[in-house]
Amino acid sequence: MNSIKSNFSIHEPVSRTFEQTQLEEAATGVSESREVTLYHNNNSPFFELPELIHSKIIRCLGLREVTRLAEVCRYFRHLVKQNKALERAWNRRFPSSHQYQLKTTIKTKNEHQLRDWLKPFANKETIEPLIKQQKNIHFPAQLLFTNSKLMSLCKKFELVEKLEITHSDRVFEANFSPDGQHLATASRDETAKIYGLEDDGSWKQKAIITHNEWVRSAIFSPDGCYLITTSHDQTAKIYGLEDDGSWEEKAIITHNSFLLSATFIGDGRRVVTAALGDSVKITGRGNNGSWELEDAFHKDTTYSTLLSPDGHHMIIFNPASFVIEILGQSAAGLWAVTSSIQTEQGGVGPAQFSADSCHLVIITFASTAIICDLQADGSWKKMGTIKHDFWVKSANFSADCLHVVTASDDHKAKIHSQNAGSWKEKACIVHDNKVTSANFSADCQHVVTVSDDGTAKISSLQTDGSWKLKANIVHQDKVLSASFSADACHVVTASIDGVVKIYGLQANGSWLQKAAIQKKTEFTAASFSADSRNVVTVSRDNKVRITELRKKD
Repeated sequence: MNSIKSNFSIHEPVSRTFEQTQLEEAATGVSESREVTLYHNNNSPFFELPELIHSKIIRCLGLREVTRLAEVCRYFRHLVKQNKALERAWNRRFPSSHQYQLKTTIKTKNEHQLRDWLKPFANKETIEPLIKQQKNIHFPAQLLFTNSKLMSLCKKFELVEKLEITHSDRVFEANFSPDGQHLATASRDETAKIYGLEDDGSWKQKAIITHNEWVRSAIFSPDGCYLITTSHDQTAKIYGLEDDGSWEEKAIITHNSFLLSATFIGDGRRVVTAALGDSVKITGRGNNGSWELEDAFHKDTTYSTLLSPDGHHMIIFNPASFVIEILGQSAAGLWAVTSSIQTEQGGVGPAQFSADSCHLVIITFASTAIICDLQADGSWKKMGTIKHDFWVKSANFSADCLHVVTASDDHKAKIHSQNAGSWKEKACIVHDNKVTSANFSADCQHVVTVSDDGTAKISSLQTDGSWKLKANIVHQDKVLSASFSADACHVVTASIDGVVKIYGLQANGSWLQKAAIQKKTEFTAASFSADSRNVVTVSRDNKVRITELRKKD
């Protein structure tokens, strides 16, 4: 089976100039003893429709259909180009929230910056016509589509190390901002560091955030203008981006015990923080830019908490209990328990909301994951149980909220999909050792699974709803992370064998290795920037490195 919506490669050059519309004479033939006329002129009923109707029709088509339509005749090629149909269909593959994230990668680029940004992969014949379209409403989609196309057509990447950040102790994580303009690190050396991308392509240190204990996380807000750090010193700090490019402290949120998490919710104007056995706090940003406490929940048994993306549902649970309480927020802003979910003995672990806040998956210590759906009255109903033979390590929804994938120590990853109100198993991906994580691509067409067996496997969605193994990325030791690029066209893996591998999606649905970063150290994580041009790696030598990808001649 061919995977659906997984290929966007167009075999014609990006800068091709289409010929003027010329419709051929109608041809005739015989099929099953009947004479058939093939219309290629204006006598066809379809061609008698106004061009405006043609344009509206092609705007409703998917990427694969638009690609095929452009191959029919010169008229359709011209129509597809004129309406930016390929670019718009490519962009529609992603959920609206992800479309917004992709657009933020180019909002600050002027003509000079665009030329510099495109040069590593495009020639002048491609760059100049594209820049002339900058005032077109569909330019963001056109630019992102072109960037993905050019990078996908590139068979090998040249690697250029742009920055090496050194901490004096272990680095827990390193994250790009959603717009790709900043990078933040969190370290056991009690600091978080922020770096910014300069106009000349270099990276410059913008701030060092200090705590009195380990800094476990550093997370950007959706717009990339704020950062929140989480520390073992029982505090979370919020920093904001100033007009001059510096970062300044905006608020300190204090708890009375070990901080479990700190996360931005919704549009980033609120954060939720949770502390072990202490409290859950919601802090909001007012119109004057100050951050103030909005609400607090004191639970002596709090182990962890999770707030839904829309900010209206909350889970507070303890691993020793067998009942999960879900709180809902009323229109008046009041919180109350709306549902209690009974679990099997063994307690509960992490949970994950879907992007639309309508589905919830809860990992239990009984080797299962429970899926719950939001009901019309605001309550939550248990809709299914995903069973494994050993610990479930992670559970994640696809961005379109139609699929969920679990990873387990039983050497398996399982994909369940919605089907007439229920959730059915669609695939079981088997490894030779523990599966430590599994994640969907942004377009929801691929899943990458990571295992202690030294492999990462990519499976793709087929037209019949099944999933097919498309790639087996092999390392010499445990793979600790694997993630897709924002455009879903590349994958990067990190292994303790000292190698980071970058694979790209080909037109036939296969995956090709395009580059490998090698160091005499163990890699713990790797991920792409929003524009897919940079890869950040974290290694056990206490270093974070940013490597730029360029076309290799």
